Amino acid sequence: MRIFWKVFLILIVTLLLTAAVSTWLSRTWIEQNRQVEMRLRALSDLGDTAVALYEQEGASTLHHWLRQTMRKKHIRGVLITTNDEQISLRRVPPELQRLAQQAANEKQPLHLVRPPLIASATPIQNDSGYYIWLASSHLPPEQMRQGSTQMLLIRIIIFLLAIALISWLLTRLFTRPVRLLQKTTEQLALGRLETTTPSHLSKRQDELGDLARSIDHMAGQLDNLIHSHKQLLRDISHELRSPLARLQVALELARNATAGKADTELDRIGLEAERLNTLIGEVLTLARFEQGAVEASLTPLQLNTLLQEIATDAAFEAEAVGKYVQCSELASCEIRADRLWISSALDNVIRNAVRHTAAATAVEISLQTDNSHAVISIRDHGEGVSDADLCQLFEPFFRASEARERHNPTGNSGYGLGLAIAKRAIVLHGGDINARNHAEGGLLVTINLPVTA
Repeated sequence: MRIFWKVFLILIVTLLLTAAVSTWLSRTWIEQNRQVEMRLRALSDLGDTAVALYEQEGASTLHHWLRQTMRKKHIRGVLITTNDEQISLRRVPPELQRLAQQAANEKQPLHLVRPPLIASATPIQNDSGYYIWLASSHLPPEQMRQGSTQMLLIRIIIFLLAIALISWLLTRLFTRPVRLLQKTTEQLALGRLETTTPSHLSKRQDELGDLARSIDHMAGQLDNLIHSHKQLLRDISHELRSPLARLQVALELARNATAGKADTELDRIGLEAERLNTLIGEVLTLARFEQGAVEASLTPLQLNTLLQEIATDAAFEAEAVGKYVQCSELASCEIRADRLWISSALDNVIRNAVRHTAAATAVEISLQTDNSHAVISIRDHGEGVSDADLCQLFEPFFRASEARERHNPTGNSGYGLGLAIAKRAIVLHGGDINARNHAEGGLLVTINLPVTA
């Protein structure tokens, strides 16, 4: 059944149930009030009989009537005469005395309803004098049970629970499948394109089932598209290697043939060929990471020693362009890592910082440890990265803004692959890498790696 009809029928049933219960409660309440009013009216009407008996036959007859007739009806009656004489078989309780006094003062009938007690005080005036007829009774137990506040609350609570149950079922009808679909889309957003929606959702024959099948189809199409994209990059890179190798051979032959007459032009060709070779190598490396073809050969490494070596190598390049590399604090720690890949990752990050730090400034490197992780901080003194670009900094082929490139004298900003490869190498070792703008300027890259226990 389609969700539209499910919701439509549930709402119709809920409205009908609400109307039925509301009508029943209203009728019950009205009927209970009507019965109480009838009993109060009956109590009040007995006053005329009591006054007639008293005036025509005297107090003894009235006593007899109260004893014989009224007791059978479970009614207690008191006639208060003009002289405040109370003709009664029993003592009148204080609350009924107050009710009679109030009726006498206001000169109008008053009622008291305090279940199980009900009472009526009725002023009666005729040619012979002025009287107050006070009569009381108790509601029957069955009427008490039906009309009590506690019973009314129980009925209302049962009614509200029924409405709450229907509302919960209606809400669950939507929220639970939607939450499952949300979890699936979150996994897809993380790049886990093999994720599919739960089978019981995709088999549903309603709108949610249609949505689940559409999500599965979309995930499959994205997976195929990205796989084709990665395969294309890898194939192109492989195919470029052969003509590039022939180009380098032809370049050397041209050097020999020209006997030094075109060295400037040939050197430029050689430089661009080397850059192309570097780009192809980085693309192939990234493709291997994306396809899960990279395996780390883990061996114990002194991270502080390795970081010092990489920083020393980077310092030579930095000094050539008037920049510096400083290691402010390198705590001693050991990690299990593949020396090739972890060195490549750290080298890419440090050289990227050297490329973008301002002239006559230093790239600051520190290494700290806690109980389970080594934290490497690499800060440059460049223009930083805009907030909009920070989240893309480790994506393949991403280029920083022009302000970021301002302090790069070579004009070569790389190919946007170094940080992407660094991130994948760090993740391969169970770590993570992130970047943020430093409060005092420049970009701060933080790398976390698990240390050896």
